[in-house]
Amino acid sequence: MEEMVPVSQARSVGGWQQVGLPCLFLANAVLSLWADGFRRLEWLPWASMGLAWLTLSARKKGEPFLAFLRKPRSLITYALLMIGIVGFGRNLYLMYLKHFG
Repeated sequence: MEEMVPVSQARSVGGWQQVGLPCLFLANAVLSLWADGFRRLEWLPWASMGLAWLTLSARKKGEPFLAFLRKPRSLITYALLMIGIVGFGRNLYLMYLKHFG
């Protein structure tokens, strides 16, 4: 039987995830900008997910997650996550139209 760990005691994001994943997302955004240009907007979901990951991993050690959600930076994080999700959906739709439409 598994024990439920309270959110305040949950393991925080590791060091490589705090730096590596946002760098990967932002590098992919830069490469997409370089390959396709600014107007295609395929870079936008990658950039917003990288910035959202940076703001999510900026929690202080021992800070409860619910306390983080009450801060103004959480609104920015949610906006960036929504931009990323909608942008990835748009990119998938454009790929579908390109190959099957």
